[in-house]
Amino acid sequence: MQYERGIIMTIAEKIKTLRKQAKLTQTELGEMLGVQKNAVSKWECGRVTDIPAGKIKAMAKIFDVPPSYLIDNETAEVPQPTVEGGVPVEDIKFALFGGDMEITDEMYEEVKQFAAFVKARNKK
Repeated sequence: MQYERGIIMTIAEKIKTLRKQAKLTQTELGEMLGVQKNAVSKWECGRVTDIPAGKIKAMAKIFDVPPSYLIDNETAEVPQPTVEGGVPVEDIKFALFGGDMEITDEMYEEVKQFAAFVKARNKK
């Protein structure tokens, strides 16, 4: 998942942008959060701004950003997604693919799935 840098956005814009980058529909995000699609729509349009803290925390986890990023309108830098250990995903892609910037999310997911397979196989 890639993020834009240096852009100040409202919580509504952040939710919509992060949802689209995660390739989720409003319905899918709503299901993950235990709310209806229309709730997500209202958040993204800015019609509802008093989003429960639990939903903010859940969205932050889904989108791999700190909750403060979602609620802070002054945040100008979007955190880069990381993997366990805090290593930026872009650094891992660079290491795995030799700096080829044409790496798709699908290619990266395949590598992750293969790594999980090898790890599970070696535990036997």
